[in-house]
Amino acid sequence: MKILGIVGSNRKKGNSYLLLKEMFRNLPEIEVRIIQVAELKIKPCKLCFKVCAKKAYQCMIKDDFEMLFKEMKSADGIIIACPFYFYIPSKFQPFLERLSCLDYFTQKKHREGYNPLADKPCLLVTISASGSSFNAFQILHHLQEFALMLHLQPVTTDFWPYIGFSAKGGNIEKGSILKETEVKKKAKEVMRLLVREIEKKGRVKKC
Repeated sequence: MKILGIVGSNRKKGNSYLLLKEMFRNLPEIEVRIIQVAELKIKPCKLCFKVCAKKAYQCMIKDDFEMLFKEMKSADGIIIACPFYFYIPSKFQPFLERLSCLDYFTQKKHREGYNPLADKPCLLVTISASGSSFNAFQILHHLQEFALMLHLQPVTTDFWPYIGFSAKGGNIEKGSILKETEVKKKAKEVMRLLVREIEKKGRVKKC
């Protein structure tokens, strides 16, 4: 089983990254990788409609977008961890725009019905100071729309906000998330939900 964690934060090794590290701890039978958007160079979408997706799911702009999309395609499950800015961090937004546009024009021009991300389990996580504010829900809702458009399968929970996991980061200082014992415990629980969804899909043998 391979799970990819994508950190949408503008800063490196912040609380979103540290929470993912905790979620991936002690998973010896699962291959995990964390990619931080803050370390990548992803240019904004140029709206090059005539040449966009000339080949299915191939963007004409050459940068780190291609690598990140490739990792998403090869993973059995995906976690998107994004802190509260207003609403999505600026370094992450270009990736959302590029992939959204690429998916749209691939379906419009090729009509193959092929989508490399279709039905792939995806866990949405947001980190904010309160962990339970309306702003956190807004971020998860935005990410959910992105995931559903790509035909990913967002993992739901039986606790608020239901469409993912809203984590209380304590404050904006790096490392504050590690002091939140209950948050780390809950994060492990939603991680197990993701693993269960991957197994249910039959993508890999039960770990």
